[in-house]
Amino acid sequence: MVGTILRNIRKIKKLKQKQVANYLSVAENTVSNYETEYSNITFESAINFIHECNFELQFVDKANNKIYTIEELSKEMDF
Repeated sequence: MVGTILRNIRKIKKLKQKQVANYLSVAENTVSNYETEYSNITFESAINFIHECNFELQFVDKANNKIYTIEELSKEMDF
């Protein structure tokens, strides 16, 4: 499922696998492997992939209707 999402994000932005590969500093076939789920992508690489495509990953706390960005959840928060 993650690979399909990454592929669809890339296609929406009309980017080639080579462009994303260059940004991530990986081989073009590595991006293909991520998208086909032949290889597992690390969470950090997935975030970089998403950012390269000008998307933002958000987490929704449905109980409180609060949206958190990955940056917010990545830093220490005082609750």
